[in-house]
Amino acid sequence: MTFQEPADTRVAWLSGADAAVRADFLAHAIRRLAYEPRDPEPCDISLVPRVVTAARRRFLEPLVHRLVQASIDAALDARGDVPEADDGYSLAWIGGQVGRLPRQLVGNVRFDFLPQGDDLKLLEAGWVNLSAVDYASQAAAALLDTVPALGESFGVERPCVGMKRRLDELGVRTLVILVKETHTPYAENDWELIREALRPIESVVLSEREYGALSCRDDKLHVGDLPIDAVYLRALDGPAAFSGPHARLNRETLALLLGSDVIFLDHPLLLHAEDKDLSFLVDRDPGLAEVVPRMRPARGAVGADAAQWVLKLRDRHSGDGVFFEACDLERHRDDPGAILQERLEANCFPINTVHGYQGSAITDLAVHVSYRYDIPARKIVTAEIAGFFSRFARDGLRVNLCTGGGIVPVLTEREDRP
Repeated sequence: MTFQEPADTRVAWLSGADAAVRADFLAHAIRRLAYEPRDPEPCDISLVPRVVTAARRRFLEPLVHRLVQASIDAALDARGDVPEADDGYSLAWIGGQVGRLPRQLVGNVRFDFLPQGDDLKLLEAGWVNLSAVDYASQAAAALLDTVPALGESFGVERPCVGMKRRLDELGVRTLVILVKETHTPYAENDWELIREALRPIESVVLSEREYGALSCRDDKLHVGDLPIDAVYLRALDGPAAFSGPHARLNRETLALLLGSDVIFLDHPLLLHAEDKDLSFLVDRDPGLAEVVPRMRPARGAVGADAAQWVLKLRDRHSGDGVFFEACDLERHRDDPGAILQERLEANCFPINTVHGYQGSAITDLAVHVSYRYDIPARKIVTAEIAGFFSRFARDGLRVNLCTGGGIVPVLTEREDRP
């Protein structure tokens, strides 16, 4: 049975906010680049926010620490475990390309949880090429612009601030952001917001057609004549990046990066931790079974299994490769990259959107974690919560923005307030 999750009593009144308040919120969201009118299908945003209380945060902090530890440990151990034949896990070959490892891994991981009643279940984790890093938090900032009184009890955290903290710790002065050839206005807004937040670090954006400007001289990465200290991968992340017209260039670029001494903000080896089959986390830390759904191989699945299981294809992004219907389970069950994940009952949450919808929708809760991990010690140096992100879906079960979902702003309760 679907559980109706109420909004925090301090913000619940926004579910009845009128068109004038929604219009004011929209204007602030546009100004803060959280809403993009240029997009042919602008993303909807709820005026009713999700609130992360101080108590919820205290629960999440040790949990995400354990998830980071187990995930990175597994990725490091999988480095040399490269299949001889294609097993459907089409990025496993990357482990064999990593000839040397840095002393530390740094980056920003996002754990996507699904609230189920009062519990949280981990749907998946994103370690490389995260989308909506900053423009989603800007939606929450726009809400505080609209209702300034909320700022007395709540704040907004920006994941890019955690990124800057990690880069500053390592003395990074120049950064190159590698992006896809085609992208949405939202993606463009996202990395421009990140560039602004990273200043005075000098950051350069390169799309696929410009990767030829990268070179390695005496192990030092350059963009033209500019020496580069770090690289942020917003591309080179999934199967699509290594197939089609750009496949050869992208593989050569990845090899160039791995052969240099550049610092990765999100190392490509951590694509191994993005496995849709999350059972490896429970193998590493049995206590994580409380938040990791049950998994099993998809081979042999029948249509009736759709009542209890969701089929997922490994190495898919942006909500792609997730199937809920019986016919889809039977169609994809023999794909070598298919797994079944326990079907969860998502909470419904009240929303009131800038496009005029008032009602309820299923929502998730994503937690951004800024981390630094010491490889020789196999120990986390830091894994701090750097921000939150929530999405909703009015129709269907996919809350991902790339498959029609919308944004739910997330406010964090100030520790010094009741």
